[in-house]
Order: sequence, then C-alpha cells, then structure tokens
Amino acid sequence: MAGIKKSLLKRWRSWILLNNSWTSRWWYSAVHITTVTVGTGVLGLPTVMAFFGWELGTILIVGFMILSQMCYWQLIGLHETQEGRRFDRYPELGQHLLGDSLGFWLIAPLQAIAQVGIDTVYVVAGANSLQHIYSLFHECNALDCGAMKLTYWMLVFMAVQLLLSQLPHLQSITWVSFIAAVTAIGYCTLTWVSILINPPPSPSPSPPSPSSSSACFANVEHGYPQGSKAHITFGIFTSLGKLAFAMAAAHNVALELQATIPSTRNRPSKRAMWRGTLIAYIVVAFCYLPVALVGYRFYGNETRDTCPGIDNVLLRLKSPKPMIVLADLMVFIHLCGSYQVLAMPIFSNFETFFERKYEVELSFMLRTMARYSYVVLTLMLAAAFPFFGDLEAFFGGFAIIPTTYVIPSVLWHLSRKPEPLSPPWIANLLCISFGIAVMATSTIGGLRNLIMKRRELEFFQ
Repeated sequence: MAGIKKSLLKRWRSWILLNNSWTSRWWYSAVHITTVTVGTGVLGLPTVMAFFGWELGTILIVGFMILSQMCYWQLIGLHETQEGRRFDRYPELGQHLLGDSLGFWLIAPLQAIAQVGIDTVYVVAGANSLQHIYSLFHECNALDCGAMKLTYWMLVFMAVQLLLSQLPHLQSITWVSFIAAVTAIGYCTLTWVSILINPPPSPSPSPPSPSSSSACFANVEHGYPQGSKAHITFGIFTSLGKLAFAMAAAHNVALELQATIPSTRNRPSKRAMWRGTLIAYIVVAFCYLPVALVGYRFYGNETRDTCPGIDNVLLRLKSPKPMIVLADLMVFIHLCGSYQVLAMPIFSNFETFFERKYEVELSFMLRTMARYSYVVLTLMLAAAFPFFGDLEAFFGGFAIIPTTYVIPSVLWHLSRKPEPLSPPWIANLLCISFGIAVMATSTIGGLRNLIMKRRELEFFQ
C-alpha cells in the first residue's frame, strides 16, 4: 500500500512541475492565447469607442492589437538562448537579464498581481453573466435582482473553479481551454448579431424619463465626449486602461505556455509558439472589431454617459432572449477556462517554491488546500470590489501594462542590443515610452473613478 501511494505521489509531482516530457503543439498555444486574450474586456470596447470616436477608437484598437502581438513576439524570441537554455517562467528571464534580485522582484510581484487581478475581474464578470440570465427571466435590473445578490452568483463561479483547480497543469487543461476558446468566439458573435437583429429603440420625440428602460438607448449620438475637462480627461485615461486590459492578459503566461512545447535545434519551440500566436490574434481580431464597431454604431455615446455601471454591452441586451441567455452562458464557461489558464502558473510557482525552500514533497491534501485558498482569495476580492469597469482600468494600468508592453520591450532591448537610432531601436523605445505613459494614465483614471464612486458603490453585494 505504501508503495502504491508513493507511486501515485510521484506521478502527481511529475504532472505539476515543468519537465521536458511535455508534448504540446502549436495549436495548444493558439487555444490558450485565444482563451486568455479574448476576455470580457471585449464587451467593454463600445465604451472605449465612445471616448475616442470612430477614427481614433478604431486606430487604437488595431494599434494595441499590433503592439500586443509585437511584445508577444519579443517574449517568444527570448524564451530560449542559442545555447539551448530555456526560461520557463517570466521571472527567470528577468533574472537572466537583470540579475537575480532585481529581475525577480521587478517581475514576479507584477505578474502575480496581474494574474490575481484578472482572475478577480473574471469572478465579477462571470457572476454578472449569471445574474443577467436571472434578470431576463425575472424582469429585474441586470445589476440588482433583489434577493439574488451578486455574491451568490460568485459562489457558483467559485464552485466550478474549486473543481477545475484540481487539474494538475497547463497541458491537462487544454480541453477546458479549447471549450473556453470556442465559447469566447460564440458569445462575441452572438453579442453583435443580437444587436443587429434587435437594435435599441430609436430616439423618441420627447425625452424619456430617467426611470424609463429606454433611457439608456434614446438620443444615440456619435462623437467626441462633451463636459468638463476633468471628466473627459479621466474618462480617456480609464478607457486606455480598459483597452490595455482587453488586449494583454496572455503575456503574463507566455513563457509558461511556451515551456510546454518541446524544442530541438532543428525545430525550436518559438516556431510553433509564433504560429499559434498568429492564429490566436486572427481570432482575436474577428471577435473584437465587430463587437466594438457594431456596439458603438447602435449605442453610441450612451455607453459612456448613461446607465452607469454597465460597461459590459451584453448586460444591456434583453432580446432575442434565447440568444442573450446562450451568450451569457458562454461568457460564464469561457471565464471558467480563462481563470484556470492564469491560475495554473501561480499554482506551479507556489508548489515548486515550497518544495525547494523546505525540501519536502507537498502531499495531495496540501496542494488541494493551497489551490482552494487561491480560489477563495479571488472570491473575497471580487465580493469586496465588484466594480467591473473600474477594476479593468486600474488593474490594466497598474500591473498588466508593465508586464505586457514595457518589460518585454526592456528585456528585448537589453538582450538584443539594437544599434542606436536604427528602426528596431527607435520602435522599441517608442513602445516602452508609450507603455509607461498608458500605465500611468490608466492607473490614475481607474483609481480616480473608484474614489469618485465610493459613495455609490456597494461592497460585498
């Protein structure tokens, strides 16, 4: 009996830790990147368009997409040296180029904050989708359904995560990620198709009362925002953070994903990883642009000025009811898979650190409790701060932008050392400068909105 138990523990440990026996292919990375990148941030893009207008809004969405892909290309190229050494975790690459202390403490905390922050936002968004389904059948407000508080729906999301968290590693959740990627494409498509099938009511001759359900859809206009300079400025800051959040999550697990792909001198892992990334970003463009353009076309500036709290365009829709219910279910399923893709590297890092630090083998029970603790932590954070739109902006600026647009470019600059004033040198410095500027502005915008709404926001809903 003891021998069987030891054998099972050894097999479990081989699943958990990074090892050279993994056999992922390019489509594994395509699935995972699609799952993580196409987050619920896509449903907030019409609001982003409302702050920038048709031309600038479209340019920013496409520009962020190209910039995000360029930074992914940099991380993919830095994953493996010419001598064959692989950096299977983001902090390891930083330690190689910046030194053990600076490299670890610059990247590891930001990466952890980004992953925990995104998972927290996903708990809120998943609960919002379930609550929206409930509201459709009980004819109540999408953000307030009486006795069925948002926290109850978070508990449903948490129950699913407690089960999925027991899958051992990234390669083992590929089937979960595949289902999530399919549902991501599904709800993006259903969202813009539903708007085309049943557009919001046309402007009425007389202004609707504030309590009217059509108040959110009347007087649809397009154009740059009006109002005080402070309102416009901080709204733009917040929108940049939302846009960064929508484009950036996968970079935080890029090296961990590439680590599961075998690499040889003739067939380095970067080829398969880059192929998967290209496919994933084609899917991302297919999902993002129709939602942003169709949503802004039919809702216009109302996504910015009316119905505060509804940054998610899907929560505005009520019919066709079967399509909206299916879309909300797909959002929930997708977020369940995306949550785990971001959580698995955290599980692996913690378990590896604990075993190396204390030179002990974590038992199945200890691993289970550690993973359950993480799920409960994100639930508590989500219940305490259930503010989807402003959390997007804050986490997008504070943690996601540095690990997505700034640090990869800095590391690539230090590793490749492009010739001064050459096109790669100029492009890379522009990328770093732009990333730092967006990081500062979006963090300030998200934090300012949270402070301004402190009297309206309800904690532990």
